[in-house]
Parts: sequence; structure tokens; C-alpha cells
Amino acid sequence: MTDLLRHVSANLREARQAAGLSQAALAARAGVSRRMITMIEAAEGNVSLGTLDRLATALGLAFAELVRPAGTAWRGQAPASQARLVAASTAAGMVELWDWALAPGERYVAEPDRPGMREMILVVDGSLILDRAGTCETLAAGQSTVFASDQPYAYENPGPGIVRFVKNVLA
Repeated sequence: MTDLLRHVSANLREARQAAGLSQAALAARAGVSRRMITMIEAAEGNVSLGTLDRLATALGLAFAELVRPAGTAWRGQAPASQARLVAASTAAGMVELWDWALAPGERYVAEPDRPGMREMILVVDGSLILDRAGTCETLAAGQSTVFASDQPYAYENPGPGIVRFVKNVLA
């Protein structure tokens, strides 16, 4: 069991109980199965970032609150591939700042976010392919883009070295 899963497990149970919700009530509110919530609270199985985001939203929390303390939220097949939530704010809508790294050949397929959400990406090192519903855009170091993330999308590293990028998620 990872440290992140332990934090998420405890944080989810605490927030659900503080909200006075049963697992079934939270599942209905978030649009996930009660079994998924049971597994997360038991720190078992594998949960997607999209599912965690839906649960956080259903509880009225920022994603960062659900996964605190900050740590690696995603790891790829290669040890160098990871995503780490750096900061989040809910002052004027939700804003998250992420630090990403993808090893050569690594691909991350994202679940579509809620309607109206956007991402801003800045490539720091290497070259990143952003695949949005089959339309690919290649971003080199120093290039950036903004896109609606309420559609299927993926990140891919086609190069020989690690690609690093930062992104903001805006709602």
C-alpha cells in the first residue's frame, strides 16, 4: 500500500463522516460505486485521479485536500514518470498546480474532467505530445497551451529523455 493511498483512505473516510454521509450516499452523489468507496477507504485496489476528483467535488473539497499531504499522485511504468500536486486553491474556483515527468515512451491517458474545466501546460524539458480525442499537438521545451479538459486526452513522451512539464487545472 502506498503512502498516498493511506492518506486518501483516511482523508476520504474522515471527510465523508464529517459530512454525515454513508458510503452509499457519497457514491450516489459522486457517481461512483459504493464498492469503489469501500475499497478506497480500506486502502485497497487502484483508483483513478478522475474518481478522486469526483469524490472530492461531491464532498465540497479541493482535490489537494483529499490527497494531503502532498505527494506523488500518479506513477507510470518507469520510475521517472510521475505527477505531483504542488498546490491548490479554491478562492475563485478551483486551481491546481502540477509538476509532471514522463519517461521515454510513457503515455498517460486521462479521464475527461467535469464540463468547463481547462488545463494550462508549459513544457520545461523535452517534447510532449498532447493527444486530444485523436488530434495530436507536439509541444517542445518552452512551449505552452491551454485546452478544455472535459474531453478525452492523453500525454505522451515520444523522445529519448524524460519530459517535464507543469500544468494548471482550472475550474
